[in-house]
Amino acid sequence: MKTRIFSIVCENVPGVMMRISRDFTRRQINLDSITVGIEPSGLARIIIMFKADDRLAEFMRRVLVRITPVIDVEVLDPERSIVREVALLRTHKLNDEESLRVLNEIDRIGGRVLEFKNNALVAEVYGDPDRIEQVVEALGPGILKKVARSGRVLISRNAE
Repeated sequence: MKTRIFSIVCENVPGVMMRISRDFTRRQINLDSITVGIEPSGLARIIIMFKADDRLAEFMRRVLVRITPVIDVEVLDPERSIVREVALLRTHKLNDEESLRVLNEIDRIGGRVLEFKNNALVAEVYGDPDRIEQVVEALGPGILKKVARSGRVLISRNAE
């Protein structure tokens, strides 16, 4: 099984997300990431990541295409896509040495500090999901109090 990514374009109507996720639930497929955005046309684009073999992935694509508000299901190849994620990090109260370490990690990935109060900070990091994961693991639960991640967003590199 490998990671599959579907980019689903659908009408922006109530219940469409529930209908899509219900089809995955019925087949006991866990969604690794789900992200929704509104296109300039007013249509919704849903990016779903899950693990499946070739047969199951193709079956799910055919199932999703038949859902009434779904217009198109595009299978994205992560190798031919631009992938980004945003994470907000909140730390515990830090001493001077820990603060310096956190600031260096945030600067290394190109993030920024949004708030610094009472020796704790909130930072924003963005970019490649693997780099964000490295920062989260490097800081660990001893420093990080909360982590909020957006989920992966992708766009195909094709100029179509």
